[in-house]
Amino acid sequence: MFVVLPLVVITAAAFGWYRLSDAGRGGRYQHKLADYCQGLIPEAESAVFTDRNEKALWYDEHHSLAQRWESCDVGDLRLTIGDVSDTLINTGNPNGFFALLRDGLDGDTDELPMAIGGGWEGYTDLRNTGVVLGCTNRQASVVVSAVSRSLTEAQARQAARLVTATAVRAARRYDCDATYGGPIPPVPQPAKEMPPKTTGGTCAGIPVKMVVDTGEVNWIKETAGSGTSPVEGCILGRTVAFSSAAYHFQADYGPYALGLRTAADGTGGGGIYRTGVDAGRSRGHAWATARCPGHAPRAIFSVSATEFAAPTARFLTASLRAFAEHAVQRHSCTDLRLPR
Repeated sequence: MFVVLPLVVITAAAFGWYRLSDAGRGGRYQHKLADYCQGLIPEAESAVFTDRNEKALWYDEHHSLAQRWESCDVGDLRLTIGDVSDTLINTGNPNGFFALLRDGLDGDTDELPMAIGGGWEGYTDLRNTGVVLGCTNRQASVVVSAVSRSLTEAQARQAARLVTATAVRAARRYDCDATYGGPIPPVPQPAKEMPPKTTGGTCAGIPVKMVVDTGEVNWIKETAGSGTSPVEGCILGRTVAFSSAAYHFQADYGPYALGLRTAADGTGGGGIYRTGVDAGRSRGHAWATARCPGHAPRAIFSVSATEFAAPTARFLTASLRAFAEHAVQRHSCTDLRLPR
């Protein structure tokens, strides 16, 4: 008794210390990651958002029928990881892969995508962060996105490190031969409203004077045109009692365009970007398409007027042409098709 009792006390104390110690928490975290989200989440890059607490890994969804994709939480980030065939069809499921991939990208935010740099085809808008790895051995891409409520520039850089490291692991798992980038540089300051005469980035060439003269626009918001972001944008707006966007311009490449082009009718893009329709115009919207290197799905370039604009066919056509021609040049695209 005098020997066994102290051993029991010592063992219990050691076990309690291990459970509460950094070593114990790290061990449990590694053990959870081994099976979590198909083992695709890297430890070092994820620990920034979880502090190696396994309880921060709590949501895990796996799909492997029509396509392979995962959705899981890493702290406050919701990650979506997919193996996207160039012929994949977006069913319009509000909880499906494309809906998660495009969360926040269809005009419900005024934050513009910025390229993450480092040789990656990726972006962040301080809420969404995504990267695309084109497969050279088959017609597909590996795509990883992370969505959160909001991020600082430093946090967005960490999110970019997480999605790129996850994408590398996913590419190896999915047998996707791809070219990887390098270290992620600091994320630029987010776009701010500027006088219309200063266009030179993603708004370059747009005939802003046409809508400035009508009183519809007195500011623009743009980012640097990098040629490596899978999503780009430009906003023209007006300030009276408050700032309001009047025109949204957006360019979508690869899987991001595929999600629009194959959407079911009645869902985002459904009936507008139908397969086989490469350009068009409606009362407050116009779009064009082009063939871009590394992607079978045609890129989509669009302009959409909000309730604060009074769009004319002349401005929609002219502004879309300028926006698309500059984007095509940055991304080395060809076969640009514009609405008449």
